Amino acid sequence: MNIRVWSYWLLFIPLLVYLYLGIIPVHAQSQFAGEGRVVAVDESKGIVTLDHGPIPGLMPAMRMTFPVQPVDLLQGIQVGTMVQFSLQPRGPEWVIVTLEPSEEQPPPRPAIFPAPDFTLPALSGETLRLSDFRGKVVLLNFWATWCVPCRQEMPTIEALYQRYKDRGLEVVAVNLDKRSTADVEAFVKEVQVTFRVVLDPEWTIMQAYRVRGLPTTFLIDRAGNIVAREMGERDWMAETQQQAIEKLLQEEKAAKQR
Repeated sequence: MNIRVWSYWLLFIPLLVYLYLGIIPVHAQSQFAGEGRVVAVDESKGIVTLDHGPIPGLMPAMRMTFPVQPVDLLQGIQVGTMVQFSLQPRGPEWVIVTLEPSEEQPPPRPAIFPAPDFTLPALSGETLRLSDFRGKVVLLNFWATWCVPCRQEMPTIEALYQRYKDRGLEVVAVNLDKRSTADVEAFVKEVQVTFRVVLDPEWTIMQAYRVRGLPTTFLIDRAGNIVAREMGERDWMAETQQQAIEKLLQEEKAAKQR
């Protein structure tokens, strides 16, 4: 019996050593970049709390508190500031090693391809098909009630819709909550959302659009082509975002000629 136990250990120990040597060096060299809004700062403890967008390869959009090293990086950082940061593993935790205020938000990133059509039930009870809005500019937003950055940017999407809806802008918000719609209805009522909210609890449409983090927003031109994709929270009433919408709304003649 003892010989058998020792045999198992002789096989198991080399495996542990291999995993330690093979995985830890890669992990130690990892560095990930992200962007978020400052929620709280505590220079005495050397920590900052962020509502950050998806950090590719590491974590989805969420609210999280990080230690900052060196602590001097926190000087001048105020609540509400949009920041860019990078993370590195230090022992069992992720530590912010670079932190600086973001410059003016860039315009939405170009990404031109036909928008996949879909049909989904709307929160109002009707059935909505994306292609029904052909001829209009569509802001297609993927979100969930448990996503803090999604909730924070929603009022700016509503404000954008109110400003441009009479000029041909439609907003379609695809909700990804998997359980009851009660939380969705409560939030929509709280923010007083007036644009269309559709439900994708099985994440079928999210997968069709290859959404990797929340919130993700697509701008679709009048001809039904995706012309921009934004990952992470945005202030849609910012000048650069409005300029992108203005440009698409003014392309009506060009779209008709295609």
